[in-house]
Amino acid sequence: MLYVFPAGTRAVAVRAYRRPYDDPIAVAAGDAVQPDPLRSPGTDLLGWIWCRAADGREGWVPEAWLEPRDGQLRLRRAFSALELGMEPGEVVELRFSESGFVFCRKADGTEGWVPDAVLALHPAAARG
Repeated sequence: MLYVFPAGTRAVAVRAYRRPYDDPIAVAAGDAVQPDPLRSPGTDLLGWIWCRAADGREGWVPEAWLEPRDGQLRLRRAFSALELGMEPGEVVELRFSESGFVFCRKADGTEGWVPDAVLALHPAAARG
């Protein structure tokens, strides 16, 4: 379920995280994707489906962001599966969360997904 954080909400990484791939699926709102029923069961996170975009890039896509239209599955909103690498102590601004992942922005402006288990709200970080 999509949750949008209040502006300025920050968290700190409690452990390191390495993103699994550098050029994952990225699609615009309304774009069609092809789900892969053989790879989709390969995650322990509910709510994510492995999909391929028209350009051949693949990645996990939030199931709740997909809708059947014109005989295809299409994205309700723009989506990129790019994940951020994190180091312990690194602070990020929380944008929104979906099914166990949080979309964050680093101080240098880079954005991407981080598993919520890597992050903890930090009172000092939340104040800005």
